[in-house]
Amino acid sequence: MFCPRCGAQNADDARFCRACGTDISLVPQAVTGQLAERLAAEEDYSRGSRRQRKRDREKGPPTIERAVRSFIMGVAFIFVAFAVRTWAPAGGIWWFWMLIPAASMIADGVSTYIRMAEDKKRLAPPPYVNAQAAVQPPPRASALPPLNTGEIVPPPSITEGTTRHLNVPADRTRNDT
Repeated sequence: MFCPRCGAQNADDARFCRACGTDISLVPQAVTGQLAERLAAEEDYSRGSRRQRKRDREKGPPTIERAVRSFIMGVAFIFVAFAVRTWAPAGGIWWFWMLIPAASMIADGVSTYIRMAEDKKRLAPPPYVNAQAAVQPPPRASALPPLNTGEIVPPPSITEGTTRHLNVPADRTRNDT
């Protein structure tokens, strides 16, 4: 089995990648398709009441088409409510009751779109980051502060200070020349 993060080969029963340490215990389940079934079962169990789970199974997974359709139907109900208020006999009495299904459909459209976006983000594979690309490049020379020439110090000599290891007193220093 290969690590999905770094590509290193690991034993089939390994729990962590031997190269990068990533948890790879779910990789065999993902390859065989068992992981999707397990995640779907956990999601169904954890989501809301029995009635809510039944309604979600009937509607199916969230799609952009369903979100747009619900939103447009809600806006259409708002237009119909105002048309009833204006032109229907006794419409001035009950037109505002049509705003309830309008608000419900708009909310369903928005919530479906948000759920679809979250599912897309959650199910997307993690981006591969090359280990070399993770290191920040050094700053450009134009981004560095200007060098003050008064700070330049001549490099020390290779032989300077080696006489102290011989227990011989050093009579001269570098600046005495």
